[in-house]
Amino acid sequence: MSIFIHFEFMWIPPQFGGNKGVPYPNMRTEIHWRHYLRDPEEATRDIQWIQFDYDEITRQGYAKCRFGSHHQLPEARLKPDQLIVIFNGPRILAIGKIVEERSA
Repeated sequence: MSIFIHFEFMWIPPQFGGNKGVPYPNMRTEIHWRHYLRDPEEATRDIQWIQFDYDEITRQGYAKCRFGSHHQLPEARLKPDQLIVIFNGPRILAIGKIVEERSA
């Protein structure tokens, strides 16, 4: 069974170490919870971007992502207001905050 996560994010500009590209459908990235950054084994999970809204001017958006693995994930990790960091390898792509799912 798939586990989904919903978050608001700010895409990091390339002049601050971010990516020149923009989010795209089915993109795969890693998510880290800021609270657990000192413990990489606990913090990192693979996600796939399923749906998102992104404003290229403000560099802000909302995403619905699916976890790529079926590892057990503590339910507390999906609670709103937790701060997250989105990575692709060593590059930070975005920072964000977990939110409730938006209505369609």
